[in-house]
Amino acid sequence: MEMVKKPVVSLYIIRSSPHWIVRDPEGNFWLVPSGDNAWDQRQPFFPDEETELEPVPGHYLGMLGLPF
Repeated sequence: MEMVKKPVVSLYIIRSSPHWIVRDPEGNFWLVPSGDNAWDQRQPFFPDEETELEPVPGHYLGMLGLPF
């Protein structure tokens, strides 16, 4: 049986921000707003040592309409 791997996508929040943070399969971080077509409105995000990303359960990815 051949195994098919899904790309790994991670979802985070920063409590002080109204945006979601998404790490795509290539390891890039994106600021993603809530709402319709959120992925189309994404902006690059570059966390630093002081950024506290809080992981969010993966089932929230579906509500953002991400293409993964």
